Amino acid sequence: MIGAYHRCVADTVGRFAGFVAKYMGDGVLVYFGYPSAHEDDAERAVRAGLVVIEAVGRLPAPKPVNVRLGVASGLVVVGDLIGKGSAQEQAVVGETPNLAARLQGMAQPATLVIADSTRRQVGGLFDVRDLGQQALKGFPGAARVWQVLGESSIVSRFEALRSRETPLVGRDEELALLLRRWDQAKACEGRVVLLSAEPGIGKSRLVEALRERIAGEPHRWLGYFCSPHHSESALHPIIGQLERAADFERDDGTAAKWRKLALLLAADGAADDMALLSDLLSLPAEPGAAALDLTPQQKKERTFEALLRELEVLARQQPVLMVFEDLHWMDPTSRELLDRVVARVEHLAVLLIATFRPEFQPPWVGQAHVTMLALSRLGRRDGAAPVQRLAASAAALPAEIVDEIVERSDGVPLFLEEVTKVVLEAAAGTAPGAVAAIPGARAAVPATLQASLLARLDRLGPAAREIAQTGAAIGRDFSYDLIAAVVPRNKTKTLAALDRLVAAGLLFRLGAPPAADYQFKHALVQDTAYETLLRGPRQVLHGRIAAAIEAHVSDRAAREPEILAYHLSEAGQFERAAVLWRTAGKQAVRRAANREAISHFQRALALVERQPEATDRWRAELAILTQLAPTMMGVHGWSAPEAGEVVERAAEIGRRLENSPDIAPAIANLWLFNLSRGRIDRAEEISADLFRMARALDDNDILLQAHHSI
Repeated sequence: MIGAYHRCVADTVGRFAGFVAKYMGDGVLVYFGYPSAHEDDAERAVRAGLVVIEAVGRLPAPKPVNVRLGVASGLVVVGDLIGKGSAQEQAVVGETPNLAARLQGMAQPATLVIADSTRRQVGGLFDVRDLGQQALKGFPGAARVWQVLGESSIVSRFEALRSRETPLVGRDEELALLLRRWDQAKACEGRVVLLSAEPGIGKSRLVEALRERIAGEPHRWLGYFCSPHHSESALHPIIGQLERAADFERDDGTAAKWRKLALLLAADGAADDMALLSDLLSLPAEPGAAALDLTPQQKKERTFEALLRELEVLARQQPVLMVFEDLHWMDPTSRELLDRVVARVEHLAVLLIATFRPEFQPPWVGQAHVTMLALSRLGRRDGAAPVQRLAASAAALPAEIVDEIVERSDGVPLFLEEVTKVVLEAAAGTAPGAVAAIPGARAAVPATLQASLLARLDRLGPAAREIAQTGAAIGRDFSYDLIAAVVPRNKTKTLAALDRLVAAGLLFRLGAPPAADYQFKHALVQDTAYETLLRGPRQVLHGRIAAAIEAHVSDRAAREPEILAYHLSEAGQFERAAVLWRTAGKQAVRRAANREAISHFQRALALVERQPEATDRWRAELAILTQLAPTMMGVHGWSAPEAGEVVERAAEIGRRLENSPDIAPAIANLWLFNLSRGRIDRAEEISADLFRMARALDDNDILLQAHHSI
């Protein structure tokens, strides 16, 4: 019977990485965290204990077999192997095994009793009953002990360990400057502040501090958020702000959106503002509204004026705080609008703050109403302050660990916050001042933020990690509907995983599922999650995302074909992706967003060039080049070298094909380029080629182009 009992205990604790140190008659001494430590060793010990009670109770015996278990956590030193035979054990120095033995002695049959140190580490993962302060032989004073009743219903193990928001430290001068600029803006002396810093330095946190300081003052806040996945989507941050300001809901119909947009627009706006902004938001024209008979360029200009007019109206009503986040990801058309906004706000009650990374070079530096503010990393003293503040509610960090965090975080506030959280999570449940006693606490301080975030993702379990990876592949922002359609899990499990990520502070959530939208707390969090995907699974995942977009948000695919094209490209579906990149380019041309159009056409071209040399490839390549050439000329000039490379390549491809009307536009573009460069002889040769082609094909349209080239 004893042998079966020992085997049952050994097999059970082995499933939880427990190490059987010693058999003592009907007693068993088990270590968790030796020989290999885990972040959740206390939890493993408790779970193993509960399973042991159940497994031993099922052993065949003349009468039921019950066990009493005690669990304690603490630092011990494991020495050499001592003893012989069944009495052989690892020499252990420390009081923790003795404490566990005392707890086991006071436990009732078929129950598990744990020390307060273990209780703090397992948090709310288990339902427990407080047994109060108990006097334990060999230990001074009374000790608080707990009986474990079973596993609790709490999903996330980190809910009780979330630290408060990182405090703003070391930014007094910068905040004072922003407040002065705000005072000037309120006096109708509009100001622009350009806020530059590396990722994670605290640009957004500083802006948030300003908002907190002026929260009691009457003002309007306008927020525009650029995205790395929308850097080629014309006016994406502008559209997003308008939709938020109008309070568009996901289930709103067209009529509801018209009504909300009309309420948003100023009463003294121009008559066609509603039509222009409806078109910008991809809404159909209202019944009975006059059609806008405008060229793409005219429509863009009129739309810009409508947006500027609305800003002026708001600024006349009350001061405006206007924030553009992450200009380094801004699409060119939004940049064009921002150029005009910067010029216009000088005489308005507007403070415009624009944040960006150092690689972005703002063109507005030097203007009288523009201030450039570069944030540096925190010094050692300032860096230690948020670490201690974050740690205050969990455990006091020894000075040497704080120094290590500050040194490895290199003064980046985001790094400080995330690395401190990892240390605190590794040390969860310790008494104040005892963090250094947690096995592996120092090793848990990662050398880089990526290691920190990977550690936090791993701690949340495979389901949450999969959700984080999927969300990262979708983009910085994603909806519950879309991720639920992509992830091959039931909705309950998907929602539980999202809740864990939100509870751990890796995601923000807006709204309640199924109408919820999620955003990664920082772009670096998204990058880290995405980089954990291997190439094969990543490609498959992008394919699922593309399929979900087509099936569930087809209106977005029609409105922003470049998003679907991106996912198809990453999925290796190059032919479909090339078609959609070309569609996105043509759509951008219709909006006079020529720089975005160039990027889309170039992406399409790169994918087509992957195909084997053949007639079908040449025709597809020629079609893209023919559309890319005039767009290049519109941006860089008719005689620009960039345009020349495109028209020459198009002509080269055209020569490989038999006479076809598709070749004529490429030849005409080549003529225009050479004429603009002053190469008259070459232009005349190309004109003659057009005449020969027109006669060979008997095509009047080509003949007209040929006559035009004379």
